[in-house]
This record gives sequence, C-alpha cells and structure tokens, in this order.
Amino acid sequence: MNPLQHLLSAVLLVVSLAGFAQHADTSRINDPVRDSAFRFAEGVFSRPSFVFETLEPDIPADMQPILIRMNNAIMANKDWFIEYRNKYGGGQSLPYDEHFGITREQYREVQHMESQPPQLVPVDSQKVAVHADNDVIQFKSDGNTHLLDYLVLDIRQQQLMYGGDTLPFKGAVTTPPSDPYGQWQGYTWRLERTDITGTLESGKPTARVVQVDLGRSAKPGNTYLRIEYQDMKAGVTTANLELIGFIR
Repeated sequence: MNPLQHLLSAVLLVVSLAGFAQHADTSRINDPVRDSAFRFAEGVFSRPSFVFETLEPDIPADMQPILIRMNNAIMANKDWFIEYRNKYGGGQSLPYDEHFGITREQYREVQHMESQPPQLVPVDSQKVAVHADNDVIQFKSDGNTHLLDYLVLDIRQQQLMYGGDTLPFKGAVTTPPSDPYGQWQGYTWRLERTDITGTLESGKPTARVVQVDLGRSAKPGNTYLRIEYQDMKAGVTTANLELIGFIR
C-alpha cells in the first residue's frame, strides 16, 4: 500500500471507530436493489477466469516522503490523534498541528492533494480463477496479491463474505468524477464491528471495518472492484489493507 493509501485508510479507520457503532443489516427481505446487486455480481463472475488490473494513486515523487512522515507521526500518536479528530472532526479538514510531523506549508500541500486527489493508474495485473459450486463463487489469484482469495459470494442466499465475515449490503452507489477512487456506479457491502465491552474496559478500540465495492466504471469495458480491510485490537492496527482495480 502506498503512502497516501496508508494515510487515508488510517484516518478512515479512526473516523469509523470514533462513534464505536455497530451497523446491522435490516434490508435482507424483499430488497430489489439487493437482488440487482447479486444479479450484477453473478454476471460479472460467470466465467472461468478474469484479469484483475490493480490501480494506485499516481502520487508526485516530492509528496511521497511528506506523506510517509505524516503517516508515521499519526501512527506513533494514535491516542492523541483520536482525541484531536474528535475535537475538530465533522467532515472538515483538520487544523494544522506539530504532531503531524510535517511543516505547516507541507500540510497545506497534503490538504491540496486531498481536495484534488491524484488519478488512479495501473501498477500490476494478474489472472484470477473463478470457482462456482451451487451458486457459491470463490476466487484463486495467481499473482503476489491474494486479497481476492478471501472473497466469497453466495448468489442463492444473497450473501457476500470476506475473510469469514458476512458483510451487510449497504445499497446502490453512484460516485461523481471527483471521487478519490474514480467515477463508478454499482453496489457496496460494508461491515463495521466493534468490541464495545473490550473497548470500554481498555479505553482503546477493538474493531473491524470491511468494505467491498463492485460496479461499472465510467471507463467503458471496465468493472470496478475495491476491497478495504482494517482491523484494530486494543488500539493497535493489526491489518490495514486495500485493493483497488478493474476486472477485465
């Protein structure tokens, strides 16, 4: 994962855990949007294999060390950052603080990058085998990245699972051209799970955030897939992974 992805995903996890909320799936029965989502997924993966083209943000070389320093500073001061984010959060950009580990001018450059995200560019591709048995679809990657191998789709039961977790269906999504992940239209599944008792006892969050996005990219002929997996135990990040790309 590149420096910008580390930074954005670390902030996203903190924001997601700030309320210590657990979202339940209440749309299981008679949901035409859910039906469309699984019909779309079945159509995408109704073939023996596909090529997955991995995408990453095209970050200017001079910004990479700045993002690394900021990311390291935040990870080294997670408790402070959670309090700071809760104090000044609310969807707006955080005011500068020396704890960010970079200068005020460098932070302005980071804010500018966040307001005008870099374009996603191809960095790798791999062949992925599709195995379907009784409407259950699984995957096997032949490259170095095996994050797709943990994805399971049960078309008949209308369930999407990742790493053993069943992700609640969140609905249809249409993003604008300015979206950091590009313009696409499709569906989202998202799990947010928090160990409330353990978090309250230790004062440090234990939680998991898993999200899968699947849809049609604005670029003709491309199917967009994004997998986000973040895990935190007693305030320590144990997993911070993200896969973005096109199914061809």
